Amino acid sequence: MSFAENLQTLRKRDKITQEELADKLQVSRQSVSKWETGEAYPETEKIIALCDIFQVSMDDLMRGDVAASKAPADEQPKDGGEVYSGSASQADQHDIDEESEHIKNADPGLAKKVARMKAAGGAVNGAIMAGAVISFFCMGGMLNLWHPGWLVFLLALSLCAFFDAVFAKNEDKLLRPLASRVFKGLAGMTMLLSVTIYLFIGCVYGIWHPSWVIFIIAPFLIGAFDAISKAANKYGEENE
Repeated sequence: MSFAENLQTLRKRDKITQEELADKLQVSRQSVSKWETGEAYPETEKIIALCDIFQVSMDDLMRGDVAASKAPADEQPKDGGEVYSGSASQADQHDIDEESEHIKNADPGLAKKVARMKAAGGAVNGAIMAGAVISFFCMGGMLNLWHPGWLVFLLALSLCAFFDAVFAKNEDKLLRPLASRVFKGLAGMTMLLSVTIYLFIGCVYGIWHPSWVIFIIAPFLIGAFDAISKAANKYGEENE
């Protein structure tokens, strides 16, 4: 079974509504709905929290078949008979109605949007790397700047890391607001860009000290960008 199917099965098994699960995880109900329809996936910390809530392993949740697993203790038959499933509870029916409405309102072109974003991201990264190669040989052949011209490749990799986040390759990340993806990209490129800047200052100007201070500043920038990215994502979820 898929993660989406497992999550829905576990939630209904424990008779938890989407709103209740969303409150436990401090996310919006729309986020839970997207997880259950396979349109998005939670972050790692949310997956761990789900495992704790439903008392299952991460492997079972992500790749197992929880429908075949043992039912909760309070649902076990006391006389050795079979567990009677009956019809869906009011809470389950409420969730079914909500999910149906969400699917109706979902972007029917999501798959095409994902494909376009992947293609755009690949094209941009390809152009960046091609530009880095051309720049390197131009600087080396015309200006004899083979060194430190090679630093253009580090700069190119930094930019690729940024655009990998902006043109998200995964559907769950693509559903995040643009601002969230931009700041996530800034966080992803900060350390590599710091190395590039440090080497440039050292190789060109010989200022190895105190330029190393950049490595003290970088972690704080990464933390700030990550925090802003999560805040932007949460704001987007709450205003869906």
